[in-house]
Amino acid sequence: MSRYHLGVDIGGTFTDVVLLDNETGRYTTAKSPSTPNNLSNGVINGIKKLVTDLSEVDFFVHGTTAGINALLERKGAKMALVVTKGFKDLYEIGRANRPEIYNIQYRQPEKLISRRHIIEVEERMSADGSVDNPLRKNDLEQLVESLENQDFDSVSICLIHAYKNPDHEKMIKEYLQERLPTMSISLSHEMVREWREYERISTTVINAYVAPIIEDYLEKLEKEAELNGLRSNLHIMQSNGGVMTAEVAKEIPVQTLMSGPVGGTIGSIEVGQNSDHQNLICVDMGGTSFDVSLAVDGEPDVTAEAELEKFPIMTPMVDIHTIGAGGGSTAWVEGGGLRVGPESAGSDPGPACYGKGGNRATVTDANLILGRIDSESFLGGDMSLDVDAAYKVIEDIANKLGLSIVETAEGVCDIANAKMADAIRTLTVSKGIDPRDFALVAFGGAGPLHAMFIAEHLGINKVKIPAIAGTFSAWGMLQTDIRHDDVRTYVSVLDESDVTEMNGLYEEMKISTKEILSQQKIQEEDMLFQCLADLRYAGQEYTVTVPLYTTIVEEKSLEELKESFHDKHFNIYGHNNRDGIVEIVNLRLIATGYIDKAKQGKNLGAAEKEAFPIQTKPVIWENKRKNTTVYSIDDLFPSHKITGPTIIETPSSTIVVPENFVVEVDNFGNLELTRGE
Repeated sequence: MSRYHLGVDIGGTFTDVVLLDNETGRYTTAKSPSTPNNLSNGVINGIKKLVTDLSEVDFFVHGTTAGINALLERKGAKMALVVTKGFKDLYEIGRANRPEIYNIQYRQPEKLISRRHIIEVEERMSADGSVDNPLRKNDLEQLVESLENQDFDSVSICLIHAYKNPDHEKMIKEYLQERLPTMSISLSHEMVREWREYERISTTVINAYVAPIIEDYLEKLEKEAELNGLRSNLHIMQSNGGVMTAEVAKEIPVQTLMSGPVGGTIGSIEVGQNSDHQNLICVDMGGTSFDVSLAVDGEPDVTAEAELEKFPIMTPMVDIHTIGAGGGSTAWVEGGGLRVGPESAGSDPGPACYGKGGNRATVTDANLILGRIDSESFLGGDMSLDVDAAYKVIEDIANKLGLSIVETAEGVCDIANAKMADAIRTLTVSKGIDPRDFALVAFGGAGPLHAMFIAEHLGINKVKIPAIAGTFSAWGMLQTDIRHDDVRTYVSVLDESDVTEMNGLYEEMKISTKEILSQQKIQEEDMLFQCLADLRYAGQEYTVTVPLYTTIVEEKSLEELKESFHDKHFNIYGHNNRDGIVEIVNLRLIATGYIDKAKQGKNLGAAEKEAFPIQTKPVIWENKRKNTTVYSIDDLFPSHKITGPTIIETPSSTIVVPENFVVEVDNFGNLELTRGE
C-alpha cells in the first residue's frame, strides 16, 4: 500500500531527504553525506534512514546536481555539433557584446566544443520555413561516417531556421537513431522553438554536453530504487519550478540544471502564502554555495533566458544568483587581509571540525568557535564536531593576521555575511528593487545561522525560517506540479497581428504540451494552459514577457496585452512609452499538470505551557561572551514569543537570533522573526 511522498535534494556536502506520511500528515527528515563519485549512493543511503521499502512510496521527486556539476567542472560528454553548411563558425563567434565592459582582463569562456568537431551538412530552410535546399541521403551517410570515426557520445543538431521548420532536424535524428542507436541526440527545435541562432545553438550544445551524464545517472538511480521496491515514477525537479518524469528529463536534461535550488523557492512561496508574505527573498545556504532567488506577488521570478558559466541558455528557469559562500567555504589570508570563499571544503574532507582530516578553516569552524553551533547536538546529535580541530585551524589564520581567535572567527562570519548580502543586492538593488519591501526566507543547513545578520545588512525587517529549514529544498519539491513550457517565434507589430495565426500557434503548442503531459500520466481535466507573449517597443532588442488572461486571442486581447506591457515595462525599468509602436516577438505557453501535493504539517495548537530553554551556554556576540539560552524547536508553539539573543536548534539546522530580533511561531511551526529598531 502506498503511503509516502518522498523528496530528495543533493547538495555539495549533504544529500537531504524529506518523507511525508500521508496517513499521519507528519514529516520526517534525514541528511546523508553526498557521494560525488556516485551521487545515487548518497541518495539511497539517505532514503534508507527514513524508509526501507520503497514500494510504500507513491510519489518520489528528486533535485539532481549531476548536470550542473558536469558543466561547472567541464566533465561533460565528448560531442559533435551538426550545423547548416556555411554556419560552422557561428558557435565560435557568438555575440560581439562584451558583458564586463570595464574588465580589461575579461576573456570569453572556452567553448564546450572545439571547431574540428563541428560538422556541416548541405541543407537550408528559409526564414519562412520553406525548403530552400533539401537534405540528401548522401550527406546523411557522410555524417554517420564522421560521427562513427571520432567515437562521439553525443551530438547536437542545430540547423538554420529549424525553429520555423524542424523537418530536416527530425530527418537527421531518425537516420542517426537507426545507424547509431546508442548515441545521445539533441535537436535545437526540441530545446527552444524561437529565433536567435547563437543562443539556440548554445542551449542545445549544453543539453548535449550533459545528456549522457544525466541519462547514466538517472538510469542508475532508477535501477537502485527499483531494487529497493520503488514502483512509482521517479520525478525530477525542473529549473522552471515544475517537475517532470525521469523519462522526460533524459530527453531535455538542460531543464534540470538548477533543479536543486529551485525547490527552495517553490517551498518559500508555500510558506509565504500561509503568512500573507507575497514578496520574498529566498536564500539557500548549504555547505558549498549560497543561492538567492525572488518571489514576486506569490510567483517565482522566472526568466526565459539566462547565463550559465557565461553561456546563454534559452530555457525558462527561476532566476537564481549563486556565489561560493557556504558552511564549508574556506578562510585564507592574501596580502595581509582575510578572505572567505569561493573554494569549499565540500563533504570530503569537509570542515576541520568534521574530523575527516580537513586542515583549512571554514565558516562552520568559525561558528563552532563562537558557540553558535553545538559540538554535541549538531544535526540533531547524529554528528559530533571536533572543537579542538576547529580551534587549531582558526588559530593558524589568527596568527597570520595578528588577531585573537574570537576576532578571527567573527571576521570570517562577517565577511561571509557581507558577501551574501551583496549577492542579494545583485538580484534586487541593481535592478531597482528595494529589499526592504521583501521578507527574507532562509533555509539550507547554514541559512538560519546567518539570516538575521544578512537582514541587518539589508535593512529587512521580517525573516521566515521554515520548521525544516535544513532540508527545506527537498520539502519544496513536494509542493510542485508537472510543468512544460513551449514557445513559437511570431514577429509582428502588435496592432497588425493576425489573431487567427496567433491562435493557430497557441493551439499547436497546446497539442504538443498536452501530449507530453499525457506521457506523464496527467489526465486532461488536470491540465491548465497559460498563454503569454514577448513584447518590445520598436527598435528594442530584448523583450518583456506578458501574460494573456485568455486562451483564445481576440482583437480586444491585443489591446489588453499592450496595456499590460506598458505597465510591466514601467515596473521593471521605471519608464514606458504609451505612444510608441509595440511589437510582438514570441508566443509562449505554460502547460501545468496538477498532481496531489504534500502540504505543510498539521496546524499546531497554542502552547499549553511556557517555553523553557534546554540549556544556557556562552556564545560570542560582537566580540563579547554572553550566557545565551538555547531552545529546541520541538518545544515552541504559536503562542510563544522569544526575544534575542538566543539560539534555536532543529534536527537539521541551527537558528541564531541576535539581540534586536523577536521570534514568533506560526500555525505550522515555522518561525517568523521581526527586527527591532
